Amino acid sequence: MLRNRAAWPLVLASIAATGCLERESIPVSPCTSATLVQEVTITQVDQVDLLFMVDNSSSMSEEQASLIEELPRMVNILASGDFDQDGDGFGDGETNDPDFEPVRSLRVAVVTSDMGSGGHAVPTCSAPDFGDDGVLRTRGNTDAAGCMASYPSFLTFDRDSGVSAEAFARDVACVATAGIGGCGFEQPLESILKALSPSFATPWTAADFTPPTFHRNTHGHADGENDGFIRDQSVLAIIPLTDEEDCSARDPALFDPAGPFSGTHLNLRCSAHPEQLHPTDRFVQGLLQLRQDPRRLIYAPIVGVPVDLVPTGNDAPNWDTLLSDDPAIRDERLEQRADPTAPDRLQPSCNVPGRGVAYPPIRILRVGEQLEAAGAGVTVQSICQSSFEGALTQIIGWVRRALARSCIPRRLNLGPDGAVACNVVAVVPEGVDCSAIEGSEARRQDGVPVLRDGRSVCVIPQLIPVDRSAGADEPVGHGWYYDTFTSEALTSCGAQRIAFTVQPPTGSTLRFECFQSVDDAAPGEVTLSSFCAPEQEDLCAAGTSWGGAPLACDPHTRTCGVRCQTNADCRAAGLVGLVCDRRALSEVSPTDFTGVGEPHEFCVNPTCE
Repeated sequence: MLRNRAAWPLVLASIAATGCLERESIPVSPCTSATLVQEVTITQVDQVDLLFMVDNSSSMSEEQASLIEELPRMVNILASGDFDQDGDGFGDGETNDPDFEPVRSLRVAVVTSDMGSGGHAVPTCSAPDFGDDGVLRTRGNTDAAGCMASYPSFLTFDRDSGVSAEAFARDVACVATAGIGGCGFEQPLESILKALSPSFATPWTAADFTPPTFHRNTHGHADGENDGFIRDQSVLAIIPLTDEEDCSARDPALFDPAGPFSGTHLNLRCSAHPEQLHPTDRFVQGLLQLRQDPRRLIYAPIVGVPVDLVPTGNDAPNWDTLLSDDPAIRDERLEQRADPTAPDRLQPSCNVPGRGVAYPPIRILRVGEQLEAAGAGVTVQSICQSSFEGALTQIIGWVRRALARSCIPRRLNLGPDGAVACNVVAVVPEGVDCSAIEGSEARRQDGVPVLRDGRSVCVIPQLIPVDRSAGADEPVGHGWYYDTFTSEALTSCGAQRIAFTVQPPTGSTLRFECFQSVDDAAPGEVTLSSFCAPEQEDLCAAGTSWGGAPLACDPHTRTCGVRCQTNADCRAAGLVGLVCDRRALSEVSPTDFTGVGEPHEFCVNPTCE
């Protein structure tokens, strides 16, 4: 018996969907036909809280300039939704248009990598105890025309405020020009975590939130100096920009010039003594617990990875390549990473003329790999690129995906015509009719439109894709479709989603009504309830048997089941409580088997028929 508990998308409220109820007196057994009904309210996520962590050490002037150069374009795209920059913006009705619903409110803040040097006096660390301490920057770059000396701790762009995206981006650039006077012991992960962590649980933290502690037993600033930056329902995007590895130290003695690690050159301390650094799990768990849903978290480091290894388009990072054992660029062993021409330095991971050099960001990448596995949106870009246009386009793409997802946790079974046996019904806000959802029709009873609490009830048509090969385009038309193939589903959801070519209005309540077979088998596993088609008897045979009885493809549920002649055959296979359904197929499913007198002869759960 299956109990289906589905975590629906980022833009939807989380709801538990229950299939057939199990009778207490019988053991668990699969119920492959389950009525799945989920009712969720569409609340458009249109707030983005964007944190830049800018390395302000001595080698970062060109990289900060590259970031600032691309900021106006990034803000313009988020504010307009015009992802492909063809000038038409969102809502032009073009098929396969990548544009998206514009961000209504964008907040941007900046922190630096300077977290001091544990109180020890070392070169470049002018504030050795705490450095900038993860406090959001308020200082403006007064050397640039139009920049003020000070700004709020975060800058807010509201779509309807009348402030231009260009003017907002200029203000962000004034704050993001962090200079190059920061501590040479870069601690970007610690800075990010302290900037964003509150000292107590908040409405936007995870249910199991535990506040992390920092140097000298201090707490994070998110409900102190940085209060107000993170919002309850926002997408939180984090962009670390650094040409160095993370050196977030657990033991401040690591920085003591005359301390227990004095035998290692200061430049090599962090690489030579990784055991003195905070484990990367601290930052993975610390960032995940800042969101109630990990899909509202984006992590997009622009760091020292070779340019040819960065993902493009909708590709995900290739962690096997990025974290390989190539000693030239990504090996953790100091003896294989030391630069033979300069023994007090590491061998760079990328070195582009005019851009300087960058070093292997192993720890930063490991955090990304684990965040992605937990459901966050992750991309990795190279700081050695001559322009950050491609890098920020990738990051905008992840923001776009995070604003509108509709992932579902299990596969649905395709019918002979390629459709799934589901309806999608929208109850639109009061005062709105079904014309607000192009292609939909009002649900009627006895010819009269159905109302629910005074609100129109609209049936959205299902579109059937012609091509379901990986990376194929969405179907043409206005409606919804079951998506297991687009790059969006594969990269954002990992498996499947319900996708819309039309967007129901904010405030709509969607009802997903499915009489479906649900496959709980692991990928590649064939077992009772695995999907099949009637001509795929060999597929079910690959599952050998269930309770000693051979599996076969049930033509009604299109899943692997146990054939039978009597109820005793079901009991003998261990399917206690199931019965042998010997009705004609035309009686079991008149629509699919009109006039077919062949008996069904499969064990079924009577509570699911």
